[in-house]
Amino acid sequence: MISAVEFKKQISKPLAEALRSFGFKGSGFNYLMDTEHFVFTIGIQASRDGGKCSAEFGFQPKSIDTDGSRTLDFKKLKYYDCEFRTRLAPIGESNHWWQYASNEHDNLELANQIIGVVKNQAIPFIQRFQENPNLLESIEVPGPHDKGIRIPDILLEMRFGLTAIRWPWVLAKALSITNPVKARAFAKYGLSKAPNSGLRWDFEEILALVEEKGA
Repeated sequence: MISAVEFKKQISKPLAEALRSFGFKGSGFNYLMDTEHFVFTIGIQASRDGGKCSAEFGFQPKSIDTDGSRTLDFKKLKYYDCEFRTRLAPIGESNHWWQYASNEHDNLELANQIIGVVKNQAIPFIQRFQENPNLLESIEVPGPHDKGIRIPDILLEMRFGLTAIRWPWVLAKALSITNPVKARAFAKYGLSKAPNSGLRWDFEEILALVEEKGA
């Protein structure tokens, strides 16, 4: 079994060339696309047990410049820093790991498979958000009889792992500039669902900020 270091050497050039042709910058196992409203990231995660890797995708609205405890550097963002992150996988799978081969030829084929998943899943998603940067604003604040926030299909299909209480925080932060009225409503909704959560102070801060704007 080859090491992750050797595997990286074998696939880095074709992987980098392909991802750069899609608009990403980077090398090795980390790539970033910095756009006007969002940062999109691709990362290859080597298994701690060795012998395999996964392909990770993340995107971060630039209106969210913190994870709640630190300021994010958009120029150095990794997939694990993003609010929205998921593992890319062939159709029909959700937790796929690519097994390293013992020879370079087969590992280059593995790299082509990863490139194909990025092209078929991540790139159409990115294009949708570039064409309509206000897609998050289409998400409605739940009413009194709703079970929770109704997530659009485009986000559900990517299987982003946000918790029920993280969703209102993300939406309140993301919309605090472009739609402070809705941001205020999401913050109030978050407080009502988890008044004693660790995000309470964040929700209250969002409310104070948008109220300063007269929302």
